[in-house]
Amino acid sequence: MIEVIGGGLVLVGIAFAENRGWLDREKVGFIVNVGMQAGICGSLLYFIHKLSVLFL
Repeated sequence: MIEVIGGGLVLVGIAFAENRGWLDREKVGFIVNVGMQAGICGSLLYFIHKLSVLFL
């Protein structure tokens, strides 16, 4: 629950900074892409770890 709220606050903060002109669209796109890739990699590593715990 806290992770979802924290992630939402980060995205709202990025949108706010973009509207204020502190960040341009390329930087926002890069930040979002890196965040999504990190989340996908983290969830896959967690899934592989859970599989190894269940079957080994």
